[in-house]
Amino acid sequence: MLRELDSLFLGKNKITKLQNMDTLTNLTVLSVQSNRLLKIEGLQNLVNLRELYLSDNGIQVLEGLENNTKLTTLDVASNRIKRIQNIKHLTELQEFWMNDNLVENWADLEELSCAKSLQTVYLERNPLQKDNQYRRKIMLALPSVRQIDATFVRF
Repeated sequence: MLRELDSLFLGKNKITKLQNMDTLTNLTVLSVQSNRLLKIEGLQNLVNLRELYLSDNGIQVLEGLENNTKLTTLDVASNRIKRIQNIKHLTELQEFWMNDNLVENWADLEELSCAKSLQTVYLERNPLQKDNQYRRKIMLALPSVRQIDATFVRF
């Protein structure tokens, strides 16, 4: 059927659950922004996924990405996620967008430490940002990062 499909954009469709995607094994880009997802699930067969856009949903836990080891971009901005977790195995990550969530624990950045090519991190409008050492702490935890939120890192 759609086995050769490599990009799928399903934004603003009131989708409540990711399902029936098992045959889309060639998918490299999946965008499900501005839907009604509460959970990351149904992606286990999408082993070639490189870009995943899940912003503006109601997701509460970062999970279900165990087989998506080729991800270079992960966008979970504007959800209800409290912890950066279950993504240490995403070593290819270059872009991580998690602004407008509920992250408050600095130790969670350790979860991104294996992503040696990580270039961009968006964490603004999380409780973390209230720390007046916000940018400095991100730079120390993630030395490869060149951009924090919309601002480039100065050396």
